[in-house]
Amino acid sequence: MSNQLTRKNHYVPQWYQRGFLTPPQSRLHVLDLETILSNGKAISGSPLCECSPKLAFVEHDLYTTCLGELLNDEVERLLFGPIDKSGAEAVRAIVGNDPRRMHNYFKALFDFLDTQKLRTPKGLDFLLERYGQIGQTALMVEMQRLRAMHCTIWTEGVREVVSAKNSNVKFIVSDHPVTIYHREFAPDHSCCAYPNDPGIELIGSQTIYPLDGDHCLILTHTEYAKAPSSADLLAMRTHARFRGHSYVRTDSFIRTRDLSTEEVTAINYVLKARARKYIAAAKVEWLYPESTNSLNWRDIEQILLPRDELWRFGGEMVMTFNDGTSHFQDAFGRTSRAHEYLAKTPPESEPAPDEHCPCGSAQRYVDCCLSLPFVERPTWTTLGIRERNIALCNAVSDILGLNEGKEWNDVRRELNDDHVQRIHEFYEYLWPTDTLLRELLPRPRRGITRAVFLGPLDVRSLQLVVVPWLDYFDELVLPHPFPNATGLRAEASPTKSPSLYRDQTLRNVLILLELEGFIRSGRIHLVPDPMDMDESYRAEILASAKGAMDDVTLSDRDKNYAAAMWEDDHMRWSLRAHADKLPAFVKQTMPDICQFMAEQVAVHLRKQMDEDPLTLLQPLSRERSNEQLMLYKAFSVDTGLFIASLTGSVPFCHMDAIWGKLHTRAEDPQAALVHIPTELSTVQVFLCPPDSNERSEEPLNRDEVRDVIHMFVKTAESNDAESIDQLRAAFTSIREQPISETEWALHVRLEASAPEGGFLTTEAIRLIHTYGLVSHINPVPLALRFG
Repeated sequence: MSNQLTRKNHYVPQWYQRGFLTPPQSRLHVLDLETILSNGKAISGSPLCECSPKLAFVEHDLYTTCLGELLNDEVERLLFGPIDKSGAEAVRAIVGNDPRRMHNYFKALFDFLDTQKLRTPKGLDFLLERYGQIGQTALMVEMQRLRAMHCTIWTEGVREVVSAKNSNVKFIVSDHPVTIYHREFAPDHSCCAYPNDPGIELIGSQTIYPLDGDHCLILTHTEYAKAPSSADLLAMRTHARFRGHSYVRTDSFIRTRDLSTEEVTAINYVLKARARKYIAAAKVEWLYPESTNSLNWRDIEQILLPRDELWRFGGEMVMTFNDGTSHFQDAFGRTSRAHEYLAKTPPESEPAPDEHCPCGSAQRYVDCCLSLPFVERPTWTTLGIRERNIALCNAVSDILGLNEGKEWNDVRRELNDDHVQRIHEFYEYLWPTDTLLRELLPRPRRGITRAVFLGPLDVRSLQLVVVPWLDYFDELVLPHPFPNATGLRAEASPTKSPSLYRDQTLRNVLILLELEGFIRSGRIHLVPDPMDMDESYRAEILASAKGAMDDVTLSDRDKNYAAAMWEDDHMRWSLRAHADKLPAFVKQTMPDICQFMAEQVAVHLRKQMDEDPLTLLQPLSRERSNEQLMLYKAFSVDTGLFIASLTGSVPFCHMDAIWGKLHTRAEDPQAALVHIPTELSTVQVFLCPPDSNERSEEPLNRDEVRDVIHMFVKTAESNDAESIDQLRAAFTSIREQPISETEWALHVRLEASAPEGGFLTTEAIRLIHTYGLVSHINPVPLALRFG
């Protein structure tokens, strides 16, 4: 059986290599760009060899996985086999300029290109740099899950096929043939240190892929191709995203240019510069383009930029399907015009340090975006998270009449389907499906402590488990309580079936009103769940969540919390359902009670209903059997870690199930608290709502606990003896303080955990890499639990 295994893995397919041979030639000249000596030292200028495609660009067990002593070659046979077969057909169709076959194999072409980019040793090393040493099997799994992530950006750009038929030099083949060129990132640039290349999402990045010795495919972003002199090459392409759906014309390929010998040589210079170890060509002299290339790195841009038939690309697209549905899309894949009505005008010049930051954070520019590279800043051209939430607060007040003097009891009496529909339509208006959340999220800032809440956001526990933590963190990131109707069926949509959402809308509006002051000051960020807007993100989460609930066990504390919430809801709805016959309801519930007492209890219950801010002062609708949909929004653990990394936040929770899930997802759950000594893992804190009317003083030990939280983060990141000693001293100081009983404060136990390797699992890293589009993944070394 083992003799049948495919263990010699060609990371550049043999059929592809043959396209660079000159008939009747059967062997390629291969140049080893780097030789490793026995002492480990690398030298360049290594000897040439001549070999057939069968022996070139091959590595033993590059894709082989094993379970114990059992070897498996399914990645090579079952994954790359079909991809290479369809990729070969796609390449032949483009080389032969066959429109019908090009259409049939269009998707296969880009699937092949994306796979080719990641399957090489350089591509796999790039993944290992992102994921760490995750093991061969996990590496193969991640490579498969990421292999189609660049297709959307590539297909939305300008596609040109250039020819070398009139050139004395032909294109060479490298061990990393899908090559990225950027004018501003020369081979010796620090951002291109092995195994990194410029991100394809940057406006100035162009993808080069030689199809054979005579043809080369060049992919260029549309806005760069059409306005190369004015494009900001270091910015991200408009609506840059990995994954996602898009419609493009499959017959749009520019084929008007025949390159000169000098131009082909310059492209070969780029291919060689981005190679890892090997390049090959039909002739030896073609392997040394640097010896004859007369252009510097920046000038090569003029060769790669397309010139003709740019009218084929860009513009808007409207389609109507047989079922009556329609689809709109602009040149960048945006499916709505939200970028127009959510746009804001950025400043013409750089703001003064003390001016408000243009990202809309309510912070000074010097404290916000000033120190961040331009490409890493939140957008300045679109309303940010805080600005959108303020707009929602204003709209809700307008719709419910709160800005005209109406009180909360008026809202409870008058809330109707029209209110529910208009509120959710406006929310959908603020958060369309083509929103790129990563452009809006606040960025990590030195000196700012930020926490992301993992748990269901419920107005009843808001002042207990969320708001009090503003005493200990500068900012909090919370899941947005409102559902987005876009992703819901009509029968379960707040805009199509608003009567189902009256109770939930009342609660969500109350959450918004209670947090409004913190939203306006920039201390609380209500962030929509990416699942609500991004279909591909939702698919990723659902795929990783399969079977995950089987491992969840509720502790007694969690069960008691859930039971208390359920009983509270059950009593509220029961009273409201029998509001017109409360005495009879009391008698039904307690048959032995006398009529007089039943009426007295009913009076008490009526008063309770009148004073309960969560009870609508209107009878339950008789439609649809009094149904009400209750949606408690919460980030999944993977989404929470995704947001924590992008925002530099510490995850915190109060439920044992979430805490357990965090550690189940950790790379080594048994290694919890290895950075922080066990005796330093907990501290006693006081929780009190910052705006409590009963509060007469600041929480005891607030400043000390804030310092400890800072030290938790520092210790988890550095794991050095000095940090641990500082943490121990801080704990000693806190424990020596007398603890007094305070009526207005809740005394809880705060626990910190810092597993070996942190909390970023492969699933979370995949989300950050594909939907965060970041050059550096921020670690999440610490999480907190209280209770």
